[in-house]
Amino acid sequence: MRIAIHQPSYIPWPPYFHKILSADVFVYLDNVQFQKNGFQNRHLIKTEKGATWLTLPVRHHFGQAIMDTRVTDQRALARHFEILRLHYRHTPGFKRWEQELRQLCALETDSLNDIAIRSTEWILGKLGPKNRRIRASELSVAADEPSAQLAAICQSLGATEYLSGSGGLNYMNQDDFDRIGCQVLVQKWTDFEYAQQYPLLAFVPRLTTLDLLLNCPDSALEMIQSAGAWLPHRGCESLAPPM
Repeated sequence: MRIAIHQPSYIPWPPYFHKILSADVFVYLDNVQFQKNGFQNRHLIKTEKGATWLTLPVRHHFGQAIMDTRVTDQRALARHFEILRLHYRHTPGFKRWEQELRQLCALETDSLNDIAIRSTEWILGKLGPKNRRIRASELSVAADEPSAQLAAICQSLGATEYLSGSGGLNYMNQDDFDRIGCQVLVQKWTDFEYAQQYPLLAFVPRLTTLDLLLNCPDSALEMIQSAGAWLPHRGCESLAPPM
């Protein structure tokens, strides 16, 4: 049983979806602290000026969980649709899914958690995984340390393999997973290029997966699956990003 876990993220980037696509069960880690200036409420698109943030303004305080974080301006989603329409209206994916995107950006909720998960699930609906996705807040699991919490979630779901992003190497304790008989595999991701809008500009990497999906709706899944691999945790220290 392969388990992957990650904080909910608004229209996340391709490695996030590679992790989901590789798992039997994916857990939205929505009961951990909201990270200011992270990717939980924003991501990048490409415009005629280069990379630009689409940001959901939120109200938060130190220690607040993602699932308790509220969007302060519900008109932000509608503005995001207009920005997407302006910059992606000529792409094959936008032409195919314009009305669905309009509906996605018309959600009547101020829950960042719900908006982030709905945006991810909408993209997953186009990529077509057959796995199970749940929220950590639905599980009766608690632990004091981040590594122990992940291991506890894995144990509760009967995991034999845990799929970790390279960022997890900065805080993961292998012993937590050895104790439950769960092998840790670490994501190795290779950035790739594809046809984008505004071709006179240089290719912009690490954008929201929407950029890939709208530009390349029929090949996005294959490109995401081909760009990632999973390596045993021990010996992967070089993949860890700097603190």
